[in-house]
Amino acid sequence: MSHLSASELAHWFSDAFHGLPLGIIFDCDGVVIDSREANITYYNYLREYLGLPKLTREQEDFAQSATVYQAMDAIFPKPLQPLLRDASRKISYVRDIMPHIGCYPGLHDVLDFCRRSGVRLAMNTNRTDGMDMLLHNCRLEGYFDPIVLASDVSRPKPAPEGALRILNQWNVNPGQTLFIGDSASDKGAADGASIPFLSFQTDGLAPRSVSDFSTLLSAMKACKL
Repeated sequence: MSHLSASELAHWFSDAFHGLPLGIIFDCDGVVIDSREANITYYNYLREYLGLPKLTREQEDFAQSATVYQAMDAIFPKPLQPLLRDASRKISYVRDIMPHIGCYPGLHDVLDFCRRSGVRLAMNTNRTDGMDMLLHNCRLEGYFDPIVLASDVSRPKPAPEGALRILNQWNVNPGQTLFIGDSASDKGAADGASIPFLSFQTDGLAPRSVSDFSTLLSAMKACKL
C-alpha cells in the first residue's frame, strides 16, 4: 500500500468531513516528534549499565509505541528491574536524550494552518511525564488542548479512553474528528472511539496513510479553496 497523494487525501477529506475536520488528535512520538532515536538511546544506556546487549529491532519497534512501563517490562528481565532506578540516575535527560528529539519537517506549518482555519488540536500520548520540557524545546507550547497522557487515564492506548476524553471536552462528534498516529495502539484508540484514522509514515497500518506533513498541508489547503 502506498501513501496518499495530496489530491487523494483532499478527496478523502471532502468525503469524510465535507472539508476540514473540526479537530485533529495527534499521537506524540512518531508523529508530532521524531523520538525514535532518543528512545533507543535511552533504553540502550540502561541496558549497557545492566550489562545487556543493545535492543533488537523488534524491541525498538515495541518501545516506540508502548508506555514506559510496558517497555520496561518487555525489554528488561524482571530480576534486573530493581536496578533500573540507579541506572536512570546516571542519565541526564537534557544532556543525553533531548539532543536526539526533534519535530518532523513541516509540522509547525500544519499546526499554524489549523489554528488559522479554526481546526482544534489535541494530543493523545502514551508518555507519562516530561511533556512540559518537550513542548518547550520543540516550540510546541500553546498548540494542543487538551494533552492526554497515559498517566491521566486508567486505560491508555490502545484503549479509547484518552480519545473519548478529548471528544467530550471539545463536545465534538467523533465523525468530525481526525486521529493521526503511527502505531497499532493509535489505531486501536481511534477505532474504539469511532474516529477516522490517518496513518503517518506507516504503510499497512490503515487504509489511508500520509508520508509527510507537506502532503497533509497541501491536502488541507486544497479543501479550503
